[in-house]
Amino acid sequence: MILRVALIGFGNVGQEFARLLMRKRDWLVSSKGLDIEVRGIATRSKGALISQRDIDLQKALDVLESHGNLREYGDESVEMTPFEMIDNCDADVVVEISPLNVSTGQPAIDHISYALQSKMHVITANKGPIALAYDQLESLAKSRDDKLRFEGTVMDGTPVFNLVEKTMQGCEILRIEGILNSTSNYVMTEMAKGRSLEDAVKETQRKGITEADPSLDLDGWDAAAKITALANVLMNAGSTPQKVDRKGIRGLKSEDFEIAARNGKKLKLVARAEMADSEIRTSVAVEEITTDSPFWSVDGTSGAVTISTDLMGDITILETNPQVTQTAYAILSDLLLIVEWMRSNE
Repeated sequence: MILRVALIGFGNVGQEFARLLMRKRDWLVSSKGLDIEVRGIATRSKGALISQRDIDLQKALDVLESHGNLREYGDESVEMTPFEMIDNCDADVVVEISPLNVSTGQPAIDHISYALQSKMHVITANKGPIALAYDQLESLAKSRDDKLRFEGTVMDGTPVFNLVEKTMQGCEILRIEGILNSTSNYVMTEMAKGRSLEDAVKETQRKGITEADPSLDLDGWDAAAKITALANVLMNAGSTPQKVDRKGIRGLKSEDFEIAARNGKKLKLVARAEMADSEIRTSVAVEEITTDSPFWSVDGTSGAVTISTDLMGDITILETNPQVTQTAYAILSDLLLIVEWMRSNE
């Protein structure tokens, strides 16, 4: 089986996904009877590629590294918007990995909607559309008999959504809580060692953990988008990040961590979604946790989420110091689930 894919976005995640496809190609063919061909790549400012055959991903990566764009790739290099790419590329699946806009979710929401209307399955690692328009997009996918997958939107490739969907059928999700933002968790871990917030943030920037402007992390917006995505999918919350009771880590001092330590506690930025007064309330706030918390040992860039259910009690999933490879794998795992569905409906 040949699965034709188009990528919208070719940043760190898209490039790592390309490397992953090349590394796993022989395994996909031998174990899954599957050859994944990338037929199109659209970017915001670095050009686009479209082909009637498999794009040479190694060449695309080399050209991007040497020239900073895709325009020197060759005959397949074009100037196309993502919408034009969807119209002209014979893809089965669109992978939407454009940058996050936590306020509007755009243009990713429109990319996804347009691809679904064009009878293409969609995978996204962009949390914005799931946090801001999940009900609308999922309804559209079902009406078109398409699949919308999004495992990489929260906790990279850790199978949170797939775990609940595939192995916890019949369970009601009562509460979700987690450490969902790696930057803030790293900063807080360093502050607990005596560093200032400013120094810890500069370290994350040097390591490439956060952007030049870390506001989304420090002010809790990234965690708010992630807890909203979890609540929308797993608890039918129909919420948005703007509805989250949100307090980030800006303003914390190293003395705050010293006081907590003297009391046998740690400070963590915890995101929550829980039923209260017949509605699902979401929050992001710095909390004191004790040694009996599953989040006690979640330090550095690690993350964790606890899902509380009516039948299985509490289940905690931990990811340890994730890299971009995990997010790229989430896209691959979603592709394989779509292939399973396509084969079951042949």
